[in-house]
Amino acid sequence: MKLSQLYANRSFKNIVFNDGINLVLAKVTKKLDLNKDSHNLGKTTLIAVIDFMLLKEVKEEHIFKKYQDKFSGYVFFLEILLNSGDYLTIKREVDTNTKISFKKTKVSTNLLENESWDNTGISLSKAEVILNEYLAFDILDQWQYRKSVTYFLRSQQDYSDVFQLSKFKGKDIYWKPFMFDMLGFKGSLLNEKYETDAKIAEQKTFINSLKSKFAVDTDEVDKIKGAIDLKTAEQKELQEEIDNFNFYQQERKLNKELVEVVESQISELNSAEYNLEFELDKTKQSFSQNISFDIDQLKRIYAEAEIFFPDNLVKDYKSLEEFNKQITEERNKYLEEKIVILTKQLKDIRTSLLSYDKKRTQILSVLKDKDSFKKFKSYQIDLTKVEGEISRLDEKLKSIDKIAVLNETTDKLSENLELLVKEINAQISANDNKIYPEIRRLFHNIFKYIFNVPAIIFMRQNGQGNIEFKVEVTKENEVDITAEGKGNTYQKMLCISFDLAVLVAYHKNLFYRFVYHDGALEGLDNRKKLNFITVIRKYCSECNLQYIFTSIEHDIPSEMLKTFTEKEICLTLNDKGDEGKLFEFSF
Repeated sequence: MKLSQLYANRSFKNIVFNDGINLVLAKVTKKLDLNKDSHNLGKTTLIAVIDFMLLKEVKEEHIFKKYQDKFSGYVFFLEILLNSGDYLTIKREVDTNTKISFKKTKVSTNLLENESWDNTGISLSKAEVILNEYLAFDILDQWQYRKSVTYFLRSQQDYSDVFQLSKFKGKDIYWKPFMFDMLGFKGSLLNEKYETDAKIAEQKTFINSLKSKFAVDTDEVDKIKGAIDLKTAEQKELQEEIDNFNFYQQERKLNKELVEVVESQISELNSAEYNLEFELDKTKQSFSQNISFDIDQLKRIYAEAEIFFPDNLVKDYKSLEEFNKQITEERNKYLEEKIVILTKQLKDIRTSLLSYDKKRTQILSVLKDKDSFKKFKSYQIDLTKVEGEISRLDEKLKSIDKIAVLNETTDKLSENLELLVKEINAQISANDNKIYPEIRRLFHNIFKYIFNVPAIIFMRQNGQGNIEFKVEVTKENEVDITAEGKGNTYQKMLCISFDLAVLVAYHKNLFYRFVYHDGALEGLDNRKKLNFITVIRKYCSECNLQYIFTSIEHDIPSEMLKTFTEKEICLTLNDKGDEGKLFEFSF
């Protein structure tokens, strides 16, 4: 399948593609005008338009969404050359981009004014299926064409990795099984491996959630069974007594609880209450007593007895009176604190007494109640509690059984995973794959022809048994690459070499026979550019391939540019004004 022509109903530089090499050339006519930009003429946008016409879904970041007003009313037509030799035109409107039309013709035809289509207004998802049938690839038939087409429409952001395109950033299952298939292996093995990994992870997450929810340990099975047996026996005893209206055993338990627990606690609390009340009363009495000395009264007593009362004695008594005053203040402070503590303790004891008294009343009401139905109701509550505990324990046991089943399933999945890992390894080690060695050989030859250094594709399994696709380059002659593009140029050419190697390896099959590389020559030394164009021409001629690439004019040496025919320069863009751009207007 090749691209034949691309045109639109409105201002657009219609393109007729050549069978072999196709150059999209951007000319810089005003190098000194800083307001002009040779990188904004539309050469990269062309990829987006082609991808759109090959039924890429339009999302918010697409130019037709971002600049919806400017592209409203546009209708595009892409004619492709099928491997059968027939031509297929795809019609797609920007405004109703989920409705697709097809028409198959024997010769290349401009259908801009055509009103008769083989399929009209087909939904996008159904159109992909129809286009897949028109393409009729005889390889990778387990994959829709949309999976592989982006490897042959490489924009600048797709050069960071040889194998993983920017659209495949995310889980490996999205692209590695396809890549494994494209290299001639059995991609379904990788797909099954990733799905098994996901199932095991899901099982383990569920097991952990069960353990957390029911607070269970798989080693406690016998302990839980024992607890269920004991509770079941208690349930049976309660049920039999209720069925027979025989409350003797329950009343004995209540009597025992009343005598040994409730009455005993009440007695102890009463004694404690009495002692606290006595101590509190004494403390309050002590607080009310004050120690004092009346010196005047003492003088009158001495006068009446006609005994001399010396002045020094008055002084000593005053000191004693002051001392007693201080002692009294300290003592009262202590007594206040003690009263607070005793009052709180007494309050707590009385609260406990009320609680136990209430419990005693409840028990006595049951024991003294002659109405058997009231007793039945009371004991029925006990039975319900026991049954609830049995149910809780039973749920724990069931969850452990479920965990055991899940663990068994996980073990089987893990066994299957080991077999898959071994089978994947066997695939890599086997010698019956013819396509992989051919792609690797072609990749090496293309890259070495351009740079004169070897490059190799290889695979290995990581610790989880997953495939890692690798590329290594022996950088003995790096000096031939310009300093500014040293790393990027190598990486870009590795991607380009890989795409070409795949097309060449499959050129005898019904598959893609075109590739579009944006900015292929940027950063290359002039000698490497010559090598690059030479090897491209060689494979286009020998393998009937169509190579489309974009370049700024000053990236192509003038002598090399002269070698391109007028037909091979399929599109020329320039910075003279809007008329030089792809859509003949700016956006």
